[in-house]
Amino acid sequence: MNATVATSGRDSRQQFELSIGRVPLRLKMTDAQLYGATAARYAAFTDAGEQPSTIALNDGATAEGGALADFGYEFEGAVLRAFSNQICFDGVRNQYALDSLLRIFLSWKLLGHHGFLLHAATVIRNKKAYIFTGRSGAGKSTVASLAPEGSVLTDEISLLRREGGIWRAYGTPFWGEFRAAGSNTSAPVAGIFRLLQAAENRVELLRPMAMLRTLLPNVLFFSAEAEANRQLLEILTQAAKEIAGYNLSFRKDRAFWEVLPE
Repeated sequence: MNATVATSGRDSRQQFELSIGRVPLRLKMTDAQLYGATAARYAAFTDAGEQPSTIALNDGATAEGGALADFGYEFEGAVLRAFSNQICFDGVRNQYALDSLLRIFLSWKLLGHHGFLLHAATVIRNKKAYIFTGRSGAGKSTVASLAPEGSVLTDEISLLRREGGIWRAYGTPFWGEFRAAGSNTSAPVAGIFRLLQAAENRVELLRPMAMLRTLLPNVLFFSAEAEANRQLLEILTQAAKEIAGYNLSFRKDRAFWEVLPE
C-alpha cells in the first residue's frame, strides 16, 4: 500500500496514493478515521505509478491572490476546488463524500487523458471489455450478477480512455447495487451495449450518431464551463465513431451472452 505519514515541520498529514484509470492521485489528510476508511475503500487501487496530483483534504487552503478555480463543485456541503497548482477537497466528513468528490474530479480530470466516466457495468470476456449501459434499472447490476465470477471490472461506473489508438476500459472502485469492489485492471473495448429489457435476447448495431445519443445521458460530467463541455463532446464523438455500439434486448438470464458479437 502506498501510504505514508508526512512529519516534516508541523505537517502531520497522512498520505494515501491511488490510481484510477491510470490517473495517479495523492490524498493528504489529518483525520485518522477518514484515512482508515480511505485505505480500506481503495486498497485495490494503490498503484499510483507516475507523479500523482495531490489533493488536500479539509485544510482550508485558498489560491494565492484569490485566483478562481479551474474547476469547482459543491456536493452536499463538501466542496471541490481545482487550481493550477493545488487541488482542495473541503467539508469532507466521511468516505462517501470523498468518494463522490473523487468521481466528480475524475470526470473533469479525464478530459486531459482523452477519457470519460460512464454509468455502465463492464465485464471481461475473452480478454475484452463488454460495457453495458442504460438508465437506472435497465439491468447493469443484473448483468454483473450473471457474469462469471471474477470477470466484473465494475458494476456501476466504467472508465474509458483512448490510448495508442485503442479504447480501453478500466475498473473503478465506484460500485453499485451489485457491490462489485472493482478490479484495478483494464482491457480493450469490444463494444458498448445499451440495455433494453425484452422477452427475447437480440442485438442491433447502432450507427455512430445513435451511439452518441446513447452515451450522452449516461456520461458523468459536472463542469458547466463551455470549453470543458466542448472537449467532452469531441471525445464522445470520437468514441461513438470508433467503438462498436449496440442495442441489447435481453431477458435477464445468462443466455444473453450467446447473442453478443465476439
